[in-house]
Amino acid sequence: MQKPTIRYVVAAVLIAAAAIGGFFVFDAHRRAADIEKTAREVNSRIEEMITTAGDVAAAQRAYVAQGQPQQPWFERTATLLQQFGQLQSATRSLLTSRDALAAIDAVNEQFKTVVLVDGKSREYIEEGESLLAADLIFSEGNESVAAAVKTLRVVEASEQQAVGSLQSDLERQQWGTLAGITVIWFAGLVLLTPARSPQADPSFANLGILERPPADSVSQPAETPATSAPQPDLALVADVCGALARTADVNSLRDALARAASVLQARGIVIWIGAGEELFPALAYGYDDRIVARLGPIPRNASNATAAAWRSAQMRTVPADAASHGAIAVPLSGVSGCVGVFAAELCDGREQDAATQAVASLIAAQLATIVPAWPAPSGSQPLAASGS
Repeated sequence: MQKPTIRYVVAAVLIAAAAIGGFFVFDAHRRAADIEKTAREVNSRIEEMITTAGDVAAAQRAYVAQGQPQQPWFERTATLLQQFGQLQSATRSLLTSRDALAAIDAVNEQFKTVVLVDGKSREYIEEGESLLAADLIFSEGNESVAAAVKTLRVVEASEQQAVGSLQSDLERQQWGTLAGITVIWFAGLVLLTPARSPQADPSFANLGILERPPADSVSQPAETPATSAPQPDLALVADVCGALARTADVNSLRDALARAASVLQARGIVIWIGAGEELFPALAYGYDDRIVARLGPIPRNASNATAAAWRSAQMRTVPADAASHGAIAVPLSGVSGCVGVFAAELCDGREQDAATQAVASLIAAQLATIVPAWPAPSGSQPLAASGS
């Protein structure tokens, strides 16, 4: 992936995915902690209700015990029944399972029976019918308390099952979220990883000539509509050729290349000089010095437009695509043959424009008359580079 905008969008998506995923996982942990806390509170309240129910049964049995004062037990039973009712209401508000809610409602009905038994047994005692009170307490009273305790165990079991299900769902959601984020990040990193070509220096990926093979054989002037691209100013073209003819040193040549880039509307220019079976970058314009410094030689048999133009001594073009600009490679041909290549990275599809190709050929022809006088480049360092 070459275009910075696309890379920024992918990076933003990755950051957003990580942020959203992190928030979701954090929220899931918080909800799991809340569920666990509520479950512990429900269990605690149910155990307290069971204990209270047992205390109610014991206090009622004390009504008919020989030698026991009855009034203190009446008061204690009333307090315990009130406490049981409060616990029942508070516990119901914490339940999440439908089965547990239905069971706690059944406990409420059983609790009403216990209250009725307590009231009836007190009436019997006040009337002096202790035997009837004892029979009621030890039969229907004990059965009602036992039924309430049994139903409370059902409430506890149903709620524990519901809590376990909720926790499992949260855990699955967390793992699913993490898996989704992992897939997004993997895909994003793949998109952000620059493609490497065995024939190209990856640090110079913007120059399409080094990244892709040329278009079909020899480039032919394209039939371009008059309104598709502005035509080069011939006066400026002549000025560039004159500047190249007057070149005496690297600085003046650099200035001439700047003018050439302006005329061609080129994003960057590289002049390659042949030495043996390799092309070496001698001078560059429009690219960072650090990038140019890492350029290596191009073998004659390399499968890219620069090498193809050198081998054939004919112009080669590389069409633009969605990821990179187009480019043109023009041989520097003189009386001694092709001595190098004039390579330019062009915007807006100008590599297919006939007038642009003609101007590039004129500039290359002028360069061919002066490059033989330059010192032969080394195999590790270009002569000079210039930024735009």
